Amino acid sequence: MRESRVAQRYAHALFEVALARGLMDTMAEDLFQLKAFYESDNKFLLFLEAPQVLTEDKIQLIKNLFASKLSPSLVSFLLLLIEKNRIEFLDEIADEFEKRLENYRGLIKAIVTTAIPIDDNYKTHLQARLEKMTGKKIEIVHKIDSDIIGGIIVQLNYQVIDRSVRHELNSLKHDLLALKVY
Repeated sequence: MRESRVAQRYAHALFEVALARGLMDTMAEDLFQLKAFYESDNKFLLFLEAPQVLTEDKIQLIKNLFASKLSPSLVSFLLLLIEKNRIEFLDEIADEFEKRLENYRGLIKAIVTTAIPIDDNYKTHLQARLEKMTGKKIEIVHKIDSDIIGGIIVQLNYQVIDRSVRHELNSLKHDLLALKVY
């Protein structure tokens, strides 16, 4: 999922507030708790995003649900998103905040996609190579997608290294079509 500029700006602002107030761990924990809540109940976000629901009702719901459970800074942030009609970006903001937090902590989550499962030895070798390449601690999240046919795709924040068979075949097809040999 590509984060929008709106989500990036709001995530940056939330991150800077947490950093300035020394609330990074609290903010991160509260934000991830909030994300777990709305992922378990999609009606919550649907309610907040519904244009027919009054802003005052949305604000009251946030206060009733979270005033005693989340940090005041995060509750204020949620209220700001509602008032500015930006609550639809909450999931993207949370994802972008997580990326910024990982980077701040010197950690990068690498999403590794292969057509078949990889063993622990290969995962360790790949992790070491990626850590050497980036100079950061790497956490590998492995996904299996048989559609890539073979090879590997590595996503590091905004960089994608695609060495999949599917990608190579598509490149070859593109090159052959560009030749226009009839």
